[in-house]
Amino acid sequence: MKPLIKDIKKILNNDHGVALLMVMTAITLLTTIMMSFSFDNNVNKIKAYNIEDKGQARLTAEAGVRFAMARLRLYKEAFNYVEKNPSVKDFAKPELLNSIWNFPFIYPIPVTGQMNQIQKDALKKFAENAILEGQMKLIITNISNKINLNLLRVALMDQEEENNGSNNTGTDQTEEDSEFAIESQIIRTLKFSIERKSINDDFFASLYMGIEPIELVNIMMVYASDPESLQDDGGAGAQFDAISARPKNAPFSSFSEVYSLPNWDDDLIELIKNEFTVHGAIMIDLNKMTAKLLRILIPNITDEEVKEFFEYRDDPQSPQFFNTLQDFKNYIVNIGNIMNSDDFDERINKFKEKGLKFGPSPSLFKVISSGSKGRATYTIEAFVVMPAKPYKPKVYEKTEEDQNANGIPDANEVTPTDDDVDGDGIPNDEDKEDNRQAGATDQKVQLLKPRIVEIFVR
Repeated sequence: MKPLIKDIKKILNNDHGVALLMVMTAITLLTTIMMSFSFDNNVNKIKAYNIEDKGQARLTAEAGVRFAMARLRLYKEAFNYVEKNPSVKDFAKPELLNSIWNFPFIYPIPVTGQMNQIQKDALKKFAENAILEGQMKLIITNISNKINLNLLRVALMDQEEENNGSNNTGTDQTEEDSEFAIESQIIRTLKFSIERKSINDDFFASLYMGIEPIELVNIMMVYASDPESLQDDGGAGAQFDAISARPKNAPFSSFSEVYSLPNWDDDLIELIKNEFTVHGAIMIDLNKMTAKLLRILIPNITDEEVKEFFEYRDDPQSPQFFNTLQDFKNYIVNIGNIMNSDDFDERINKFKEKGLKFGPSPSLFKVISSGSKGRATYTIEAFVVMPAKPYKPKVYEKTEEDQNANGIPDANEVTPTDDDVDGDGIPNDEDKEDNRQAGATDQKVQLLKPRIVEIFVR
């Protein structure tokens, strides 16, 4: 036993190799620290690169939006030139003008096999001189096929003004006027959509088949209208009280606000979101009209007639573009035999009085610009409106033709103008009313500079 104890003590008292052990321990610790530092350094480097790529992707997406706005400004200039010069309308039709903005743009521009060598060299030189980094995809979409929900507010204000001017405290519209009002179009669209969807969706039918669309529209009117202009809300105000909310009493600024309205479930909003917007277009584009909008314009149209209309307009082999309202009328009256000429003109004029105009020229767009660099992607979705220049009626000014002592030229001294219907030399209120009813004034539309009214970042 004693020799074993001596051997153990001898081993424990032997300090040979301790230095080597300490060195190995230090190396192990330093290696761990170095690996941890290297890993953190690489992670931070990747983060820095990602931040840089995201910043570059954002700049690229913003450049795409600027490029889109430039194309829309070019479209505005071309449109205004054609409107001012009727002689060029025969060859510069809306279908041609739309080519200024409607083709998508991709950067870098892809080189295809159909290109000749000159085109390939030009693209190569362009890429070498360009300072844009990363990739960009740009799409401009025409969304002028939607009805502006804020017309609810405008209609009530106009009605209030008429009532005040005529000392009439009532708010009832004639049955004929009510048919063409904006609220009637929302009610009709909702009712039709709910009925159609309920046929194939029993669960949806159990939820919404008995709902009254007029109550939903009243809620929308209370939200967007001045309290003074809406004397009878049909009990819609109580719906806001029930959820402890207050109406905005101002125009919709984003369609997403509709989702916050009481009783407006997501399923119901999905039924109308393709036909309604909160941004105004100067006219509803006939070439983008949906089936629901076609039924708004022509309520008695059959399913078969709707199908034939879209087969005619969107034929992949030979699509038909409506360059004028007359082209659309020609199909409805002569080709489709859906309605006679007088009824068509009457409905179009009635809708026009309510603020719903139909035509071939877009003025409301959605711009989607996506920039990417490395692993980063930045997408901007912007809604762009191109308003029309306000129309200024002609104002009578004294001229040399005025030879009477009363300072007013008579009918023998002046040539009647568009505003002077009765030819007495003075465009008065009766003349203007005659112009509105007979369409005597052919107002030339002039577009203003496009402006972004709503923007989203993804």
